Amino acid sequence: MSTKRNVFGLRLTAIMEIIVGLVILVLIDQLFGRGDMYWDVNPHPFWLIVVLIAAQYGANEALLAALACTVVYLMGPWPARAEGIDIFGYYYNILINPILWFTGGLLAGVFTERHLRKVVRLDHDLTESREREETITESYNYVKSRKEDLETQVAGKLTSSVQAYRAAKMIETLDPKEVLTGVQELVSAVLSPQKFSVYVLSDSVLTATIIHGWGNGDSFRHRIDSSSALYQAVVGNQTTLCVANSDHEAILGHEGVLVGPIVEPESRRVVGMLKIEQLEFVNLNLSTIETFKALCEWIGTSIVNAESYQSVKEDSVVNPDHNLMTYNFFKRQNDYLTHLAKRVGFDLSMVVVRLNNAERLAENDRLLIARQLSASVNAVLRTVDLAFDYQTKGAEYSILLPATSKHGANVVRDKIASDLDRNLRNMGDGNFSYIVQAIHEAA
Repeated sequence: MSTKRNVFGLRLTAIMEIIVGLVILVLIDQLFGRGDMYWDVNPHPFWLIVVLIAAQYGANEALLAALACTVVYLMGPWPARAEGIDIFGYYYNILINPILWFTGGLLAGVFTERHLRKVVRLDHDLTESREREETITESYNYVKSRKEDLETQVAGKLTSSVQAYRAAKMIETLDPKEVLTGVQELVSAVLSPQKFSVYVLSDSVLTATIIHGWGNGDSFRHRIDSSSALYQAVVGNQTTLCVANSDHEAILGHEGVLVGPIVEPESRRVVGMLKIEQLEFVNLNLSTIETFKALCEWIGTSIVNAESYQSVKEDSVVNPDHNLMTYNFFKRQNDYLTHLAKRVGFDLSMVVVRLNNAERLAENDRLLIARQLSASVNAVLRTVDLAFDYQTKGAEYSILLPATSKHGANVVRDKIASDLDRNLRNMGDGNFSYIVQAIHEAA
C-alpha cells in the first residue's frame, strides 16, 4: 500500500480515472446527446463512474467521484421549472442524483473496504496456518528421529525385523486412529507380550482403547478413574510400575506386570497408559523395562503430534494434503460472499464436483484427484474463483464463482471437466458429476 502514489490521501489512479470518465461522458453528451448533462436519462450515466470508483478504491475515492460528478452535473444548463412544480420540488429533482451519488458511493465504498480488510485478515490467517504446519512438520521429523534411535536400541531384541519395521512405519502417520493401530503392531513386535492394552486419558478417566489377547475369563478393568491407586501412580506421579518391585506389586494388584504412562517427552503431559498384562518371564528384565519406557514416550509423541496436526488441519484455511481450501473455511467464505452479493448486487454461483466412485479408489488416488482439481482451477479460472473441500469425506468439492451468472458457471463447469479429463486420462477410474448452482442472482 505504501508504494501507491497519493494526493491528499487519495490514490492518483482513482483521480485520473474520475477525470477520464467525466471527460468521456461529457464529450458523448455534447457530440451525440442534447448537451444537457443527461438531465432526462435514468439511471444517470455518472452512476457508472461512482460505482466503479467505489468498488475499486473504497469510500474516500467514492466521495471524491460523487463530488466531481456533482460539480460537472450542476455546471450544465439547468432545465426550466415545469409549470405546477414548486421551488422545493424543482430543487429536489435537480439535487436528488448528487445526493444518491454521495450516499450510494459511500455505502459501496465502505463495503469494498470491509472486503479488503477481510482479504488482509485471511492472508494473515493463511500465513499463521502455514507457520503452524511447519511447526507440526518439525515435530514430525523429531518423532521420526526418535523412532530411528529407538530402533537402534531394540534391534537386538526384535523377534522379527521385518515385522518391527512395518509396525514402526504405521506409527509415523499423522492420523490419530492409524497411530493407535500402529501402536498395537509396534508393541507386539518389540515386546512380544501375550496380553496388553492401551488406555487413553480423557476427563480424568483412563479408558481402554486397544485390547490385545484378553480372554473371557480376564477381569482387567476397562475404565480406571482418578480415585484408583493405579491411576494416581501412573498419571499423577508418572511412575512406571513393574511387578518385580514389591511396592509396585501392591498398586498393580492383578491388573498387569508392567504399566507405564504414555507421555509427550517435552511437556511431560500424560495422554494415556500402556499396560502389559502377560509377558514371558525371561523377557521381563531391565532392558525390557527401559525399552518399555522408551515406547511409552515414542507413542505419546506420535499421538500428541497426530492430534495437533489434525487440529491445525481442521482450523486451517488450506488443506495441506491437496492444496484445496477446507470445508470449514468454505462455510465462512460462502456466507460472507452471499451477504456481500446481496448487498452490492453481483451474481454468485457455485459448481459442485462430485467423485461418484470415491469409495472404490485408494487414498492416494483420491489425493491425486483433489490436487488435480486445485491445479485445474488455478490453470483455467480467474484468481478470484475459489476451490474448496465441499464435504469432509473428500468425495465432493466446490468452486465459488463471484460475479459469475449461472450461464457463466456452466462454461466454468465445461472447462473444469475438460481439464480434469485431459489430466486424469491415465487413471481411468475417476467418475465425475457436476452440479451448477446460482447462489445469488443480481437483479
